[in-house]
Amino acid sequence: MDDLNNKENENLQINVVGVIPIFEDTNDDILIHHNGIYWRLLFLNLVILWAYQSLISAQNYYIKFFKNDHLDFWGTVSAGSAMFFLHIIQLYFGIYKYGFTKRVIPGFIGYIIIAILVMAFKNKIILIIAFASVGGLGTITESPVYGIAGLFTTGAFTQAVQVGSGMAGVLNVSANTIIRLIVLLIHSHIDPDQLSFYLFMSVLIILCLIAIYVYYRLIHIPSVNIRINQQMTSFKQEKRGNIVQLDFIENQLSFWTLTKILKTHLFVQFYVLFITLLLWPGIPCGATNNGWFNNGGKLWWCSPFIIGSYNLGDLIGRILAIKIHKYFSSNICLVSSLLRTLFILIIFYRYHINNIFLLIFIIFMGVTNGLLATVTFMVRPQTIRGVNNCERAAYLMTAALYFGIATGSIVAATLSLTHVV
Repeated sequence: MDDLNNKENENLQINVVGVIPIFEDTNDDILIHHNGIYWRLLFLNLVILWAYQSLISAQNYYIKFFKNDHLDFWGTVSAGSAMFFLHIIQLYFGIYKYGFTKRVIPGFIGYIIIAILVMAFKNKIILIIAFASVGGLGTITESPVYGIAGLFTTGAFTQAVQVGSGMAGVLNVSANTIIRLIVLLIHSHIDPDQLSFYLFMSVLIILCLIAIYVYYRLIHIPSVNIRINQQMTSFKQEKRGNIVQLDFIENQLSFWTLTKILKTHLFVQFYVLFITLLLWPGIPCGATNNGWFNNGGKLWWCSPFIIGSYNLGDLIGRILAIKIHKYFSSNICLVSSLLRTLFILIIFYRYHINNIFLLIFIIFMGVTNGLLATVTFMVRPQTIRGVNNCERAAYLMTAALYFGIATGSIVAATLSLTHVV
């Protein structure tokens, strides 16, 4: 009998060790460090998207030095495809279970290497590889940032990541414009497009070094650190197979179950990005037949005006999301995303309306993209609870985002290369 009691006590101790401590959000926990977490997440995603936006906004550079190579389409195709497939690989093999730091830090180091390569070699193959590498590294670095934001029940931190993405585009194209104007005003013989491209890559190196420091500051904030530790404990115990399921323990949902819960959110995220990448930047960049931009402003049409108009609208939409997201149910987001299909009219009428009106359409397309993409990330169904489930939901949403980018850019490239548009 004593041996039996001792055995039961031993089993009880093993079970107690296997229980995962659940950390619940409290107002004090979030409020104390809210600003620090918000701005660090924003900055990290700004740096991550700076690399991608530096390649996107250099359309004039590609047109000038690689005129017949269609880098405006092939670049977005390679980047979008790399984003999606590498993200799926991460989820399938559970690479996200190895932690955040092992993905974020190598990602920033990878950006530095890419920046050095594209400045050292002026080659179209190198540039396409750079697009693909930036897309792949974006998956490695951006999904952990979304994952950290997803550890909190508040949608504000996810919105911070989204705003960082929008700010990267606006700041990038603004800097590009300023550099070109300065070179023009001083009558320099330096090529402004090449100069701005190289400067952006140099700035990327500096930003990546700062981002590594900011990341370590972020994960040492107590409320972030305790959630990351809880998450990693969960993964380690899952690997050992000794988690005890009790009523008060977080009920981990499978990716399939989460997909069924998030089906509307996932479709909206995918379709919003699909329509955007189908129509931007390549298709409107070729439309300068009607208006001032067909003559004196032709060299400024694609960058900064097409690139900048969309990025400005996108940033406005992402900022608005925190103010008005409560008015957007999942059904309203779904209907709104489907209505964005009307933007396809840009394909057929881009040569027949004044360039200024086309820019207005591009701005509106950016606003709706930023608003809907951010709202669907911020507003989670109440059935998704617990740190682990929230993080996994964020990864699924990111997969839908990347799938939209990949398929939209592929369809756009196909239409262009087959001369349908």
